[in-house]
Amino acid sequence: MKSYNAQRIGRTTSSTADNPGIEKWRFKAVSASGIDSGAAIAENGTIYFGGKDYRVYALYPNGALKWIYKTGAPIFSDPAIAADGTIYITSCDHYVYALYSNGNLKWKFNTGEIISASPVIAPNGTIYVGHSQGRVFALNPNGTEQWHYDLPNDIYGSAALGLDGIIYIGCWDNHFYALNPNGTLKWQFPTGDRVKGVPSIAPDGTIYFGSWDGYLYALYPNGTMRWRCNVGSGTETTPAIAADGTIYVGGDELYAVYPNGTMRWIFNLGPERFIFTSCPAIAAEGTIYVGVEIGDTSGGEILAVNPNGTERWRKIISDRWVDSSPAIAEDGTVYIGSTGGPSGYLHALGTIESNAPPNNPYLDGPTSGEAGTVYGYHFTGVDPDNNPVRIFIDWGDGTTYETRWGASGESIGWGHSWVEQGTYIIKAKTQDVLGLESNWSIMEITMPFSYEPQHPFIQWLLERFPNAVPILRFLLEFNHCQSLSYW
Repeated sequence: MKSYNAQRIGRTTSSTADNPGIEKWRFKAVSASGIDSGAAIAENGTIYFGGKDYRVYALYPNGALKWIYKTGAPIFSDPAIAADGTIYITSCDHYVYALYSNGNLKWKFNTGEIISASPVIAPNGTIYVGHSQGRVFALNPNGTEQWHYDLPNDIYGSAALGLDGIIYIGCWDNHFYALNPNGTLKWQFPTGDRVKGVPSIAPDGTIYFGSWDGYLYALYPNGTMRWRCNVGSGTETTPAIAADGTIYVGGDELYAVYPNGTMRWIFNLGPERFIFTSCPAIAAEGTIYVGVEIGDTSGGEILAVNPNGTERWRKIISDRWVDSSPAIAEDGTVYIGSTGGPSGYLHALGTIESNAPPNNPYLDGPTSGEAGTVYGYHFTGVDPDNNPVRIFIDWGDGTTYETRWGASGESIGWGHSWVEQGTYIIKAKTQDVLGLESNWSIMEITMPFSYEPQHPFIQWLLERFPNAVPILRFLLEFNHCQSLSYW
């Protein structure tokens, strides 16, 4: 479940000491939307996560699809796996879903409002979750309601459970709440701003949580403050608790705080970088993993930091953002989702034990046309090891292009025009993440007619975004667009 257990400590017993940060594979979501959900990993290695395309995914450890279940709205929550293998996840369609491990629906519960928080499971099987209008639910394992408790304002963060069964949860009324297992209020604690993040519970019962008022709070189990520590502009990430008690939280920087509330170190994320909702994950050897946003939806990366606050490695994996929380598998593989321009992906980073060259890419597109007209082509590269691939393209007219990295088997489209009449040879080859390349695939095309573009900017735009041809045709109603081909 989110941050590994019901106490949300964010620490696993799996080591990533040998993880070099190489992307082993990436899985593309069915439709063009992102993956902000974190992954949950079953004992058999199956990876579960949700997408903003409404779907719950189950993948094998090699990245192959096991099954898909479609809900009625985007999913932002992390799945929680019960002892009997049931997968619990929420959707913005108001429902809590319980799925069998084969992907069939066990039951669904209508909360009546949008719900993006992740479920948490008590040892007795009770499921706790809050919806966006402030109602906290306790559900039985059969999907019936045990009780609900209404807070005064919105809930967007998930709950955490103390070892004594107390439910801890933040609210947008600037308070943090503790509820008894029977659904009655135990206490509430005021902060200076909204509490959106998820709390974590230390072995000694200390409750850690962040607020938008700029502080990381530490509370005693009775609801009194132990200390608070300034963490820049605040945080809504779950505080991750290391084996030595150090607390890690993200925000405008990555902060490490001693258990007594003093700052241990601050890691500078780099220019125009910040941590939004990605919650740090700690491996057995102490490495901290977290997703980082770059600029105003300009990119996203996964960052690995050593326990002493030095950088281990980082890797850009998106051209939009990375808000998903990392999950660490037993073999040390790190899984994290991303939102990108063409689609969302789940990425697997770790060690590649063997590698074969990728297959020659498949080329698809017109073989004749008019010079000066933009034509769209699809390039599909397949890697036998399922490694991510990119395509190198030689258009045969002295120009070349290198595609973005994509999933093995993903079709990548690109547009091109040839200025002069003649016969041209398009060549394309596939490269995998370790640098191995395929042989060239070849397509011969002829451009017997000449076409003089009347709008150079439109010509450039269509080369860059070939799928925009029908949209521009409809909006701009240029007569010459009748000669443009598209797919």
